[in-house]
Amino acid sequence: MIDGAITDEKLMVQIQRNDARAFEILYARHRGAAFSLAMRILDDRGLAADVTQEAFIALWRNRDQFRPDRGQLKWWLQSIVRNRAIDVQRRHRDDIPRSVPPFELTVAPDSTEQEVLAGDEQRELAALVSHLPSEQRAVIELAFYSGLTHAEITERLGVPLGTIKSRIRSGLDRLRLAVPQDATTC
Repeated sequence: MIDGAITDEKLMVQIQRNDARAFEILYARHRGAAFSLAMRILDDRGLAADVTQEAFIALWRNRDQFRPDRGQLKWWLQSIVRNRAIDVQRRHRDDIPRSVPPFELTVAPDSTEQEVLAGDEQRELAALVSHLPSEQRAVIELAFYSGLTHAEITERLGVPLGTIKSRIRSGLDRLRLAVPQDATTC
């Protein structure tokens, strides 16, 4: 059973001290959410599994780069997954069909209680995103769930790059304010 009493940040301190058990706990806690994000971007179970594994390897290798004052560990991990998935998507752009709609939860085959909780968090986030103004919602979905770069969003929407960046920043700021305070601490 995963020790839910220890925060991600405390686990990361242990991981930074080369504690493999802490890494196993962190992996068990976040692999479902990581896989789900990779799956939404790539729509390919094999590639999503590879990206998930690569992201956790990158987390282990770069563990000393994590700074809790710059954000929560789960968001740092999600950015690693997102960036790796986008890299894979760019390499395989013509090979990957796009049929998974934004925010559709795809659960890894060996679902655990933690993965179910991660799915609940994703549904809550989807609900928060759905309340954003349409311009902000569209660019956030394209950037974070379709894996498009700012330049690709600019091209797709025909909106200047500065406007795209501004809408993403404003939308993320609104989301930060909308997240209940107890949800921002692990």
